[in-house]
Amino acid sequence: MRNTLFILLTLFLRAVLAQATTYYVRATGNDSQTGTTPATAWQTVARASAQHYQPGDRLLFEGGQTFGGGLWLRPTSQGTPEQPIVISSFGLGPATIASGNGFGFYAHNAAGIELHHLIFRGSGRLSNTSSGVIFYLDSANTNLRHLRLDSLDVSGYRGSGLSLGSWKGLSGYTDVRITNCQTHANGEAGLSSYAEALAAHHNWYVGRCQAYDNAGRADVTTTHTGNGIVLAGIDGALIEECAAYNNGWLNANPSGGPVGIWGWACNKLVIQHCESHHNRSGTAHDGGGFDIDGGCTNSVLQYNYSHDNDGPGYLLAQYPGAAPMHDVTIRYNVSENDARRYNQGAIMLWSSGANGGIQRARIHNNTVVLSPPANGSFPRAVFISSEGVSDVTLRNNVLTTSGGLAVVTSYASSGVRLEGNCYWGGATALLLDWRGTTYNSLSAWRAATGQERLADSRLTGLQADPQLRGASAPATATEPALPYSPLPESPVQGSGLNLLVEFNLDPGPQDLLGAPTPTAPVRGNIGALEAAVAAGPLPVVLSAFTVTQSGAGALLSWNTASELNNAWFVVESSPDGQAFTALGQLNGHGSSAQPQAYTFSDANLARYASSTIYYRLRQVDINQHVTYSPVRVLTGIQAAVATGARSAVQVGVLVAPNPAQVGSTVLVWAAGPDPVQLFSAHGQVLTSVRSGANGTAELSVAGLAAGVYLVRCGLRSTRLLLSN
Repeated sequence: MRNTLFILLTLFLRAVLAQATTYYVRATGNDSQTGTTPATAWQTVARASAQHYQPGDRLLFEGGQTFGGGLWLRPTSQGTPEQPIVISSFGLGPATIASGNGFGFYAHNAAGIELHHLIFRGSGRLSNTSSGVIFYLDSANTNLRHLRLDSLDVSGYRGSGLSLGSWKGLSGYTDVRITNCQTHANGEAGLSSYAEALAAHHNWYVGRCQAYDNAGRADVTTTHTGNGIVLAGIDGALIEECAAYNNGWLNANPSGGPVGIWGWACNKLVIQHCESHHNRSGTAHDGGGFDIDGGCTNSVLQYNYSHDNDGPGYLLAQYPGAAPMHDVTIRYNVSENDARRYNQGAIMLWSSGANGGIQRARIHNNTVVLSPPANGSFPRAVFISSEGVSDVTLRNNVLTTSGGLAVVTSYASSGVRLEGNCYWGGATALLLDWRGTTYNSLSAWRAATGQERLADSRLTGLQADPQLRGASAPATATEPALPYSPLPESPVQGSGLNLLVEFNLDPGPQDLLGAPTPTAPVRGNIGALEAAVAAGPLPVVLSAFTVTQSGAGALLSWNTASELNNAWFVVESSPDGQAFTALGQLNGHGSSAQPQAYTFSDANLARYASSTIYYRLRQVDINQHVTYSPVRVLTGIQAAVATGARSAVQVGVLVAPNPAQVGSTVLVWAAGPDPVQLFSAHGQVLTSVRSGANGTAELSVAGLAAGVYLVRCGLRSTRLLLSN
């Protein structure tokens, strides 16, 4: 009987799968044809919109061609998570849907849909009257599953480039993934979501997307416009590896403005590993980098880089009428020269007090570097701009300003504690403004306010130059100039409060660049980096260092771009990232201007009895001077050993030389199946190559102008600087 049921089920599934059809649209097609082969393709978007699609159907537009009109997927066309309706391109390159003054794609009360590798072009944000790609749900008691938007380029729309929303109570979309999309030159936003009720949507992921040049709308004065990426109404959302820049300059709302990447009315929103910069606002509010806003709960901003924004680098805000906002975290981020206009703060809190205001905010291990703007405005490193906050703590942050700017300004009379931070006002006196009273030293401020003093009366905090690598200490091949790593002589090293021991606060698993956070009873650093930078020029320029698992062992590979008096390398491992043990030694090449390659095998991973192992290189020169490499982490070991599988872990994408000269060729180490891509500052793909068997790719930058570019491989990316 069981065999009979299995056979019947198999036959049924085959019958269903057999019903799936692929339809084609070509510039030379004919709408009177069947559309089911390239030879019998349709010609217009209108004909494609008229079709009723079944689960598993595909609609493919001819790559490299332009098709006029907006694509409307009727509600009768419903896919499933197992058999989605897929709309994409075929042939060479993506197809373009030129929708004129209307929408590019519209789906009403429909899901089980995937859009891939398409360009949507509106007539321009001043003439278009709609958004680019729209998913809208207004059916009662409806939870629609499975939306996939991948590799879309959307521009020229008055509204949002991508707009996904519901307006029927708790009805919403679940299991949404938006990846590798570019949204630019739109009016209201690059990407936006909304819902009538809190937590109407569930389980969203936004990754490797770019939102730029979304101007805002000068004709809208009742709400913020010009956002990069903004999510709302979602329970469980992750935004990572995204960039937002040059948005918002036409915002005309006098009560509030846009932000590069942010969310409101969300639960469990995480924004990480993103960059947001040069965002603006046309009015005296916002225009910042990142924001967790009204009604958000259990949400985190971590491992981000914000710089050169009009508004705050990192904002917590509770607007009037918002749902309760509580348990939010800002940790291991960098803010460089944010708050360029309107006297805002690099880290800023503003609360209307609605529903208890901002409650239980943890702001720790961030690094703020702030210099005076040319426009004469007066930003602060930290700005608590209102009452309406409770149980807010700022700990282990590096807060540094110059030119007489305030390091801290607070208008709150209670509810805020600062403990274990490093304060520095540059060559001028320290400026701490506490409820209208100015203090010029940490000790005076501490004595008057009780800040930087623990409950047991221990004094905390530092008034000292944190001595960070920055503009005056440029990058090397093994250490980036950003995000302001502490130099060996820095007083912030080992000076942080142990958050878990002192306050039972989980610091998170890693710092900004992936180094593990300190475990009890170790005291970590103040600021966003837990590792120091070696002093002086390195005797060895390490250009690549990877760890891969091969069967029951680990293979370590590293390359040097040059060596000076290099005696040997010692390979070290650790099960916890703290205590390292020497595994073996390889002789160096002395002094060499030629690239060199090294390998070492750690043959028996089972002896660690751990699923995670940390590796580093100890380099010793002929004078016995020692330097250490960045740490590499191998994870998922036990399962891989059992199956004999091979897994690779590489932290970041390594590029050398970096900076590079215009017209040269750079080497990229980024082992993996994904192509290595070079992007312009505006998100345009300039070239794409594959890594060789050794994980190395040659990337030509001939013909490119001097400037900043992005090199990306899969989920990993780094910046490349070209100079004349």
